Amino acid sequence: MTLHHASRTGQQGGDGLVRVPDAVLAAITARAGEADRHSIEGVRRLSKLFTVGRGELTGDYLADPGLRRAYLQYFLPVNFAKVACLLREMPSLPLRPLRILDLGSGPGVASLAVRGHIHRRQVAGQVDTEVLAIDQGHAALQEARALWAITPAVVPGIRLSSMPLDVERPGKRAPWKTGRFDVIIAANSVNELFRSTADPITRRVKLLQQLLDSMSDDGTLMIIEPALRETTRDLHLVRDKLLSGSGCNVYSPCLHDRHCPALVHPDDWCHEERPWSPPAIVREIDRKVGFIKDALKFSYLLLRKDGRTILERAPAVYRVVSEKMVMKGEQRVWLCNEMGRQLVGRLDKASSLTNEAFDQWHRGAIVRLDEIERHGALGRVTAGAKAELLRPADR
Repeated sequence: MTLHHASRTGQQGGDGLVRVPDAVLAAITARAGEADRHSIEGVRRLSKLFTVGRGELTGDYLADPGLRRAYLQYFLPVNFAKVACLLREMPSLPLRPLRILDLGSGPGVASLAVRGHIHRRQVAGQVDTEVLAIDQGHAALQEARALWAITPAVVPGIRLSSMPLDVERPGKRAPWKTGRFDVIIAANSVNELFRSTADPITRRVKLLQQLLDSMSDDGTLMIIEPALRETTRDLHLVRDKLLSGSGCNVYSPCLHDRHCPALVHPDDWCHEERPWSPPAIVREIDRKVGFIKDALKFSYLLLRKDGRTILERAPAVYRVVSEKMVMKGEQRVWLCNEMGRQLVGRLDKASSLTNEAFDQWHRGAIVRLDEIERHGALGRVTAGAKAELLRPADR
């Protein structure tokens, strides 16, 4: 069945916020129905498994019909929006028929997001594009195929293929050993791999190196992970090992390819927080469960092999890696670049026309600051310093 009705295929509203298209939301309702006490309980169970109960998380948790229904109603829109954010951030897709890999696809969240991204741009040169969804769960792949089938296709020629595969033990069936991909997306899946092995970081790096080897020279590898300290620090470790030996570079979020400064201290970690427009079903479940999903929180890497970066790197260019800390008479933020992480503040009395952009700085923004006055471990933005906002996080 295909849902034929008016739908908004765009993923970004006039206010710049990421939105889940109406067609995708209609497909979710067609498959999972409206939120009720059963799905509310399923959301609570999944939330616990994804956070404090990660030790109980099995590889095929979506085989449970109740958890799968809860995932569709709540976590699919959230994760769709995260992928959509990063598709908007990464370089434009090559103008040719593409091969896209959705690794650990679950019910095809990233697959739907990348199809929506191509539809929104309506690039005719990308017809005959294949999206390959891989997951060890047969029920999850069945759901991916069903959602794809009932979501209207605005631009023809983009097809979904699926393959049940244990990514930890793929053998000769691994498609990345026999073909090339232009985009590889691993959304909330890398952290779930090799958890029972003695050295999961090394095993994940080896797999990701194989994926990078299979990627086209102008392709992008997207890794999204939960915004938890443990999973994020693991991603930082994976990042450092990949950069030291696989011939890749960070497109974003990092502004350097050196060791991650967040690993210097055991309590540090670096995650994103992006604004979005939550759909009605997410807001409804939030009210009933007591959650607040008014922002998208996640950790990520966009990796390339061609040296492209989100902006030109320079010693005076930084990424803001914290919330703005407002205190009496002063505002502070943590900044990061090739020189490491540093805490920088501006006294209210030092506010000036040249540094007024400091007021607009926020987590994830890329900024320029031409002068930092040192006061021990704290840097100061002086009245004469020039501060700029080069790229907001939600652009």
